[in-house]
Amino acid sequence: MEINKNGGALEAANRNKFEEGVVETRWTDVGEPYYVIRDGLDLEEYAAMAKAVLESEKDIAHDFTGKVISESGDREVLFEYKSGWFLEGLAEGEIE
Repeated sequence: MEINKNGGALEAANRNKFEEGVVETRWTDVGEPYYVIRDGLDLEEYAAMAKAVLESEKDIAHDFTGKVISESGDREVLFEYKSGWFLEGLAEGEIE
């Protein structure tokens, strides 16, 4: 899996691989996404890709623990999403 150094964005080919492996995106009660991944795929790899996708889109302004789960529901892998919103504003001088 290739992840760019600029914000954790996935290369286009790996973004397509991620999207092909996702069966469904589900949402928690507090609006945090998690992903159902096809059985037989490497959940560790898909957790890293999910994190990179979310961090590159920057749609969620708070940090949270996300997850990917197998389609059969027998396995899950957690990942730590970091929004970077506060730090970005600080780095750009927007927050004093």
